[in-house]
Amino acid sequence: MADRLRAPCVILVAPGGAGKTTLLRRLADGDRRVTCRTLGPEHRTPAAIDPVIDPLIEALTTSDAATIAIDDAHHLFDSPAEAALDRLVARADEDHHVVIASRLPPGSHLVHGSGGEVQIVTAPELALRIDEIAETFRAVGGHVLGLECASRVVSETGGWAALVHRLAVLSRLVDADALDATVDLVMHGDFATALLEDALHSLPPAVATALERTSALPTLEFAECTHLLGADDATALFDAVDGGAVMHVVELGQRVVPPVLRRHLQARCGIPAEHAERRGPPPPTEVPLALDALCRPKQPARTAPADPFDAGIARIRAGDVVGAIPLLHRALRADDFEARLAARLLLLVIREPLAPREATLDALAALERESVALGQHSLARVIRGAIATVAGLHDRAAQAVVEEFDVRRDERGAALAAGIDLLVRARRGRASSAQAIALAQRLDRLGSTDAATWCRAAAALLAATTGGAHAHELIRDAETAVIATRMDAASAFIDAARALTGPSGQAAALLASSRRRAMQAGLPRLPVPVPPLAAGAPAPTGGTPASADPRHPHLTVGCFGGFRLRADGAELDLRSVRPQARALLRMLALNSGSPLHRELIADILWGDLGTDSAVHALHVSVSSLRKALPLAGSSGSIVERVGEAYRLGIQDRHDCDLAEFDDRLAQAAASKLRRDAAATASSLRRALALYVGEVLPEDGPAEWVTGARERYRTRAAEAASSLAHLELHLGEPRAAVAAASRAVQIDPWLDESWRTLVTVHRSSGDVVAAERAAEDYRRMRIALGIE
Repeated sequence: MADRLRAPCVILVAPGGAGKTTLLRRLADGDRRVTCRTLGPEHRTPAAIDPVIDPLIEALTTSDAATIAIDDAHHLFDSPAEAALDRLVARADEDHHVVIASRLPPGSHLVHGSGGEVQIVTAPELALRIDEIAETFRAVGGHVLGLECASRVVSETGGWAALVHRLAVLSRLVDADALDATVDLVMHGDFATALLEDALHSLPPAVATALERTSALPTLEFAECTHLLGADDATALFDAVDGGAVMHVVELGQRVVPPVLRRHLQARCGIPAEHAERRGPPPPTEVPLALDALCRPKQPARTAPADPFDAGIARIRAGDVVGAIPLLHRALRADDFEARLAARLLLLVIREPLAPREATLDALAALERESVALGQHSLARVIRGAIATVAGLHDRAAQAVVEEFDVRRDERGAALAAGIDLLVRARRGRASSAQAIALAQRLDRLGSTDAATWCRAAAALLAATTGGAHAHELIRDAETAVIATRMDAASAFIDAARALTGPSGQAAALLASSRRRAMQAGLPRLPVPVPPLAAGAPAPTGGTPASADPRHPHLTVGCFGGFRLRADGAELDLRSVRPQARALLRMLALNSGSPLHRELIADILWGDLGTDSAVHALHVSVSSLRKALPLAGSSGSIVERVGEAYRLGIQDRHDCDLAEFDDRLAQAAASKLRRDAAATASSLRRALALYVGEVLPEDGPAEWVTGARERYRTRAAEAASSLAHLELHLGEPRAAVAAASRAVQIDPWLDESWRTLVTVHRSSGDVVAAERAAEDYRRMRIALGIE
């Protein structure tokens, strides 16, 4: 919403009480100079309106930047005074903004007469979300409304602001313990009669009559409305509804008039209550959640699940969040609607740090309504808990959702709600080690020891970041859990915790190890912020160096855009190497010269052969590599043995393009802390020059590479977006456009890439390109389920 309100011309269309005037007041409270004017029936002549509009036009013409807001503009429609609005809107551009609020849709001449981009915001977009309703009751009525009751208020009122405010006012004298039951009772009474009559009175009489005649329909569908009203009246009704003049919501792609308004319409035209068709959610039966796979005991499996949603869940449980993203996107196209809803929720939670808060909350609210409509009440309850946490409601709001699951004896639902709450709080620095330990104990009772291990590792890091007295004890508990469950990726949290609590001389190495473990697992960043002082410590060069023998050829390896192996600059011919041995070579290269345990390699590449046969196959492949790729005149080897592990025989981790890419981004981060824009941009350019394509595309969907591939894709797209903003700051608009376009090309699912591209095009003055990018961005959000 905030992005749309920054357009040169914004037209708000919604019935009375939908929140238009409140929105204009908020604009006036912002940083921009805003002048607000409210119109009335007395302004319907040119002699009355010109003295109001002409000074506003003059202000737009003479000032460098200004915003003019006109409220109740519908009073001028279809009158001689309407031409004054046309003159005002024609002055709108990037620096001079015009906001028109109306109860009725404007004529096309007003929309197309703007001198800049026009955004039309209609009634459903102004509807209050669950979190906003809960906050309204707290601020107006003085009581905290339960989120489940807030969800019912959304369903009954459509989030109509004036109706919600009226309910909140009526709740002032109600005891807090009886609040939910009282609100449910009042909603089915006549509390909104005056407000609803005012809204209907503002509509053209034919539209109001059409609403009465269709009030028995559960949804507004054009074919049924045409059958009842005739084509002309049905068209007029849909123009009013879609234009924003009638409050409604869109559920599962269908237009739904709020039940409060439908009951009022039915009473108005004399339909007996017992004959009125009622629309409501299916019976409140609990449906097993697809999401509860996150909390089930871990099932041993040699092969990846065939179902994309199950495969995505498996990735998340292993810590590979980045690798789970493409699988969850595939699940959005699955036939199983439950999996589609659950995948949308997981994607929203994963992307939450990157997306604007309001966009995430809007998408969660829409997902909650759809879940209720489809009878997915457990999932809807989990979503309400996510809304409470993302919106930053009082601490009891999310906890109340967990307690509701406990009352219903739904332990997995309680764990899911508590897990999302912990994750979002941890990202914002508001989580506690006690909260993480409580969740770990809950997961232990469910038998989900791998998920509990992640919680114990997070508890250790949370305690370390706050200087908790039990940090060392929690670190030992987390290390024990990692050993027992073999969840090595969780050691990223433990290394960071040890860096914060151990000797300062070891902090740099431990933090570097933490970052490397997290990236290898598929975590582009830890959800628990590490204090800046520790995070700024210099990182070691990493990796055990290869032999310093001067006869050892200088090996370099490339993984971006395809595998390349060079000795002293000459590319090695790998055609004589067997396919499995080449796969081993690429796996070692992906580890940037760090050792990889032989059992892990054997399990990944030859897991279906059994342990002994798999280790034997590994030894055969290593031997074949050494024979096929001898290093002439060298005492070293292309594959080196390090204890029970193997590594690629490169002298320094910087000889791998993946490691160099990581270090360039680390240099950019350090330069950013020093506020050195030029050095930051230089490091980002050098990093992006290395990213010539996806990581090891020849390995396709192999599970061992997809996590790293997605991780580097995301980091490269984020780097390109950051570079675009820096290029603008440095006065290089063409370079900014190129960087922003590169970001979208690298990862078209990253919101920040699209927003950067639109912003850069607008700043460069290319309005057509900005509009085209905005439309492509909108299509992406529709595919993701945000719009």
